[in-house]
Amino acid sequence: MRRPSHHLARETVWIANMLNKQKSRNTYRLTIWWTVGHEGLEGNELADKEVKRALEGLTTDKPLLPFYLCKPLLINLAATKTAHNNMLMSNWAKTWRGTDRGRRYTCLEESTPSKKLLKLSSQPELSRVDASRIAQFWLGHAPINQYLKRIGRVDSARCLACSKDVETVEHFLLNCGNYVHERWALTQHTSKLWKLMMMQTILGHPELAIPLAKYIKAMNRFKDTQPTV
Repeated sequence: MRRPSHHLARETVWIANMLNKQKSRNTYRLTIWWTVGHEGLEGNELADKEVKRALEGLTTDKPLLPFYLCKPLLINLAATKTAHNNMLMSNWAKTWRGTDRGRRYTCLEESTPSKKLLKLSSQPELSRVDASRIAQFWLGHAPINQYLKRIGRVDSARCLACSKDVETVEHFLLNCGNYVHERWALTQHTSKLWKLMMMQTILGHPELAIPLAKYIKAMNRFKDTQPTV
């Protein structure tokens, strides 16, 4: 099966054969070795240095290059596909960051879009329901009164526990005075990690996923709703 770099290997073998035919007129010996690994080999290290120099724009003068390298090289299909996929991912990331959901997510995780939420919610100890609920809090779609009021499911966005403030995700997780007792265990876990009780911490740290799920369950707020994301 032909690989992307086989044409270079073929040219190298051809040059080696030509040099071998001329060995009677020269006092040198040419040997080509194939090795499984290249790390630590002097020739490979020198080649890596030349590649880095080329990437920096420090290339060999064209007249000094082998004739084959002076011509346009064949297109590397794998590299073309990789570049195309990278371009698609970059465009998608820009589009995602421009949406309301993306901007909200970026406030919690600067590297968004990333696989951090997927890794956080894929822990074996975390049930599917708990993982979905945490994802809802990440994306601002948790069934708390601010969101329910926005979609017309309730008449008021006020917190049912304290009746003082609008029940936002941050209020539910960090600020509601009537949830201090239930929040104590989550606070202790956060302190052990030498972290502050912040949205980025409790929603973004893998070791706090289980304590967060337990805190949400302790509120007994969502027993009649099934999480969907």
